[in-house]
Amino acid sequence: MYLDKFKDFKSYKTETTPCKIKLSSNENPFDLPDWLKDRISEEVKKIHFQRYPDPTSSELKEVIADFYGVKPENIVLGNGSDELIQLLTVIIGDCKEPVMYPIPTFPMYQVSADIVGRRKVEFLLDENFQLTEEGVEEAVKKKPSLAFFASPNNPTGNTLNSELIKRVINQGIFTVIDEAYIDFSDKESFLDYVLETKNAVVLRTMSKIGLAGLRLGVLIGNKDVASVIDKTRQPFNITLPTQIIGKIVLTEGRDVINEQIRILKSERDFMLTELNKINGIKVFPSDANFILIRVKDGNKLHKKLIEKGILVRNMSHLPQMENCLRVSIGKPDENREFLKTLKDLV
Repeated sequence: MYLDKFKDFKSYKTETTPCKIKLSSNENPFDLPDWLKDRISEEVKKIHFQRYPDPTSSELKEVIADFYGVKPENIVLGNGSDELIQLLTVIIGDCKEPVMYPIPTFPMYQVSADIVGRRKVEFLLDENFQLTEEGVEEAVKKKPSLAFFASPNNPTGNTLNSELIKRVINQGIFTVIDEAYIDFSDKESFLDYVLETKNAVVLRTMSKIGLAGLRLGVLIGNKDVASVIDKTRQPFNITLPTQIIGKIVLTEGRDVINEQIRILKSERDFMLTELNKINGIKVFPSDANFILIRVKDGNKLHKKLIEKGILVRNMSHLPQMENCLRVSIGKPDENREFLKTLKDLV
C-alpha cells in the first residue's frame, strides 16, 4: 500500500539489446588510451578504500573549474547529472508548485517530477523541435517555480531559442539549462549568463565526452546559489575513484578528450551529409553527438537494424516523434557500416 502511487510509474528506459555496434546511448565510442589507463591504475592503487572520500571533492572541483573556466565556488558536483536533476526537483520552490519543460526532451525531468509528486507543465516544441512564444507563455501562466531546458536538446539534437529561455528566467522562474551536449556545439553557452543571475544554473556532464562509467555531473552557477545547493546534496556523493580518475583524465588526458570531441564533430558532419543523400529519410540538424532521423516505419527499421547487429534508439513512442530514430555518432568504421546497412534496408 505504501508504494501504490508508483504502480503505474514510468521509469527511465534505455536500449540494452546486445549488438556489435552500439549507437543508442550518446556515449563517446572511444576508450581511453592504455597509457592513460596505466596512470589511472597507478593512482587507484594508492586509494585507502576503507576511508570516506573528500566530502567537498576539493581537488576535483579545482580541475573542473579550470576545465570550464569558472571558479570552484561556482560548482556543485553530482553522481551524474541525473542526481543533480533529482536534487533540484526536490529543493527548488515548493513541491506543490509545478515544473515546466518542453517535449520531447530528456525524460529525467518527467521522472524526477513524478518521483516527488510535482505537477508537470509540458508544452510541445514546434515541427522543427524549436521553442515557441505561445508554448512558453502558456507554460509560464501555470506558475511553475522550476524550468528545465536541454540545449542542445535530447533527443532532437538542436539548440533551443536562447531568447525564449531568458524570457522564462526574467519571469523569476528558477531555470536549469542542461548543456550535456554543449561540447559538440558551436552555439553560445549559457555559462557566463548564469554566473550573473541567481535564478538560473547550467548542467554539464562527463558522460558524453568519455566518462559515462564514472557518473560525474556538474552544476555551475552564481557562487551564492551554488553554495546553498551544495548544502543539500548527499554527503560523499562523489566516490574516491571518481575523484581520482576525473582529475587525471581532465588534466593529463585533456588533449585526448579534446581530440576525440573533434573527431566526433567531424564524423557527425560527415553523417549529416551522407544521410541527406538517402531518399525517404528526413534528417534533422544536430549540435550534439547524435542525429535524429525520421523514416517510413521506425519500429520496423529499428528491428531490422538490430538483426544486422546495429543498435540505435527508437524514439517513436514520444510526442511528435513518430517513426523517428536517434543515432549516436560512433567510430568512423561503425558510422560507415551503419550508413551502408541503412541504405540497403531503406
